[in-house]
Amino acid sequence: MSVALAKRIARKISAFRRKRGLTSEQLAYENQISKGYLSEIENGKKLPSLTVLEKIAKALGVDIKELF
Repeated sequence: MSVALAKRIARKISAFRRKRGLTSEQLAYENQISKGYLSEIENGKKLPSLTVLEKIAKALGVDIKELF
C-alpha cells in the first residue's frame, strides 16, 4: 500500500465530506460500509478498493478522479 496515496485520498474524502455537510456516519451508511472502516480510510490507514472509491465519489457528488 502506498502510504502517500492513502493519505492524499484520505484528505480529499474528508474535505469533500465536510464541504457537503455530511457526517462520517451518513457517508458510511450511504456507501454500506462501517463507520469504523470509513474512519480508517479518512485517517489514511486503509486504502479502499476502486469499487468503494467509486461509491464514495458518487455519494460526494464528485468524479472519482477528484479523489486522487
